Amino acid sequence: MRDTLALVTTFLLASLLAPPAALLAQAKKEPKKPNILYIMSDDHAAHAIGAYGGRLAALNPTPTIDRLAREGMLFENVFAGNAICVPSRATILTGQYAHVHGVVDLGGGIVPSEQNLAIEMKKAGYETAMIGKWHLKHEPAAFDHYCVLPGQGKYHDPEFQVRGPKGWPRDLVTFEGKHSTDVITDLSLEWLFAERDPEKPFFLMHHYKAPHDMFEFAPRYADYLADVEIPEPDNLYDQPAPGFGSVATRGENDSLIHHIGTSVSRRHPVRNYGIDFEVDPTLSDREYTHRAYQEYLKRYLRCVKGVDDNLSRLFDYLKENDLYDNTLIVYTGDQGFMLGEHDY
Repeated sequence: MRDTLALVTTFLLASLLAPPAALLAQAKKEPKKPNILYIMSDDHAAHAIGAYGGRLAALNPTPTIDRLAREGMLFENVFAGNAICVPSRATILTGQYAHVHGVVDLGGGIVPSEQNLAIEMKKAGYETAMIGKWHLKHEPAAFDHYCVLPGQGKYHDPEFQVRGPKGWPRDLVTFEGKHSTDVITDLSLEWLFAERDPEKPFFLMHHYKAPHDMFEFAPRYADYLADVEIPEPDNLYDQPAPGFGSVATRGENDSLIHHIGTSVSRRHPVRNYGIDFEVDPTLSDREYTHRAYQEYLKRYLRCVKGVDDNLSRLFDYLKENDLYDNTLIVYTGDQGFMLGEHDY
């Protein structure tokens, strides 16, 4: 309120002292449009963000994202339009529900003429860029600039599809010896610094692959949380818990219990993290589940740590170049994720 009063006072004094022509020019001057940085990670659950105060908050996994929440706005009652990666991304890009845009599974995509968000932002005078995980099959041609992972993309030695003479999807650049989270940040910084038009506001969709499975973190995080006991959900060992789930998740007479959802424990005989992380199969069921969970969460949070550290790099650039205060920053995931709850 004090700042507002100061601004009003300054304006009134200027009105008394300034000539009418200067006042008219000031009245006609349009406010500067804010830049927009839209950050999306893949499978980053809200309870793995410290600001939400979940069981993992004490581990301090996301200090950069938490600071963003403190300085801005924390959404506490917001939901993904779809629980699957590709339909969720299509919903965000089009502003339509899945039954309208038609992307209902992982095989779908959005053609350039229907990439509504990029189209509308360009109409509003923004220079647009899409960097990182795209996962929508067709070329992101509605954007002025793009550099995107093919399909799911790779964590290590990642390839990126770019606009070039060979055409989509054949133009590829490879970053050997690099981790995708680092490269995506490097690419966005390069575009912000050297490739965009500084006379226009920017709209940048900056999308990480992390922390999607199989949770291949950058080598520098190998010791992160190594000696820490990760808090477990109360219901980790209780699947199938009596009364939990419907016929869609349990099957008739519990016939699907061993087939639905990747498990932490041995419940799913093929898709369980005990197998993926080579937990000793001779252990008791409970110890097997415990060790699989610990390995799972440590790998997952190492990927999260990589995202958070890279966001610090990105935000520092904005601050150092006087862009931070005029940039609207949104951080989200494409959908939520089970972190051991009900053995999912």
